[in-house]
Amino acid sequence: MYFQCWAVMCCNVPEARVFKASKSNNFYLAMLLLILFLSTMPVLYMIVSFPPSFDCGPFSGKNRMFEVIGETLEHDFPSWLAKILRQLSNPGLVIAIILIMVLTIYYLNAASKVQKLGNLELKKKMKMQAEENKMRNKKMAAARAG
Repeated sequence: MYFQCWAVMCCNVPEARVFKASKSNNFYLAMLLLILFLSTMPVLYMIVSFPPSFDCGPFSGKNRMFEVIGETLEHDFPSWLAKILRQLSNPGLVIAIILIMVLTIYYLNAASKVQKLGNLELKKKMKMQAEENKMRNKKMAAARAG
């Protein structure tokens, strides 16, 4: 019991704050993220799908606006940096990184909940052990007196 207590107190300490200050803040952060996503979608849709006008500055003569990014990488940056940036912008890599981040957050949240439950269980065991010790002491005192 004491070894288990030591193990839980030293090794099973839940984080005081995992990724949130309180549950009410998550709603507001989710709303802000949703609004940001919804406000950037029309702009991104226009950049990706509509061809720019003929007199549109750096985009003139291009089929799509985002083609300028590829040309800038090819002509203005060193070739090794352009290769690295091209690999980092690979959709497969970006989706994999986002998936790993989501799984990490889920794991940390689940581990924190399990650690809290373990601590509560240990507190109950310690309380029961203290009550047993009190009862044992009372019985011993009554046996000595009687």
